[in-house]
Amino acid sequence: MDELFEADTVFTVDADGSRELSRHQARHSRFLLTSRGVRADAATVDEQGWSFLEYPVTRWRAAQLPLADEAVLSHATAALILGLPLPVWMADQHVIHVTAPRTECRPRRRDIRTHHASLLPIECAEIDGFRVTSPARTYTDVAYRLKIPELVAFGDAMMRKYGTSPRELLATVLRRKRYPGRRKARYCVDLLDPRAESPKESELRITLFEAGLPQPSINPDIVDDRGRFLARGDIAYEDYQVLVEYDGAYHAEMIQRAHDAARRAVLREHGWIVVEIVGEDMRHPTRVISRVRQALHERGWRP
Repeated sequence: MDELFEADTVFTVDADGSRELSRHQARHSRFLLTSRGVRADAATVDEQGWSFLEYPVTRWRAAQLPLADEAVLSHATAALILGLPLPVWMADQHVIHVTAPRTECRPRRRDIRTHHASLLPIECAEIDGFRVTSPARTYTDVAYRLKIPELVAFGDAMMRKYGTSPRELLATVLRRKRYPGRRKARYCVDLLDPRAESPKESELRITLFEAGLPQPSINPDIVDDRGRFLARGDIAYEDYQVLVEYDGAYHAEMIQRAHDAARRAVLREHGWIVVEIVGEDMRHPTRVISRVRQALHERGWRP
């Protein structure tokens, strides 16, 4: 039975078995039926100790294997492969999204959700062996399910990671005449800024902007009256010397917390108001907006 272990991690089967295995061998309990005509080696474990059932890369391979060449992984699945941020509720790795031409039959598989669309070559890409929608096309595909701050966080990360230009993104958004989320996708193009360094910073920036607060500077170098460097800020209202900083998990480390405290003390000594926002605060956006608005009011800002 040694030849049983020579099969690929993921492979297709038919009535005769697979290229390496006979029909009987392919039905061994070691191999999982991921969907019709596809088997996966249940013993596969990655470096983190994830089994097949937990390992998204293997799931994506299993879903892509039987697809026609014209079909690509898309929507939330493409976003995960591209490494772009999605809300936890949307990053369901058990549902594989696929976009296929309208002329192709809809794949009837339990692990695949099919969307029909005619894609241009520029709207497709290959990432780590996966055929996926391009970053810009993926942005338009997920727009309808995301709130504006979430879509901006997605777009900021896309521009930062893949160098997608506003012109390229706008062309992709407008190329499609009708689709859910088109107006939202178009609106958010003008709000994107690749200088944002984390999704939560992006969401915080847009939450404040949508509340009618002034447009801030993103990650600027802050200097004193003599031009000496003081710190690099997250979201800075430089005209009012108000700095808003988001502290995520990275900032929870003791050494980093001490460094942040010292840096903020220097800023306050030079007349800056520093508003610190943590992850829990983002669950109550009205409170966050109120705190930043109050700081701006103290410095003379009026709507």
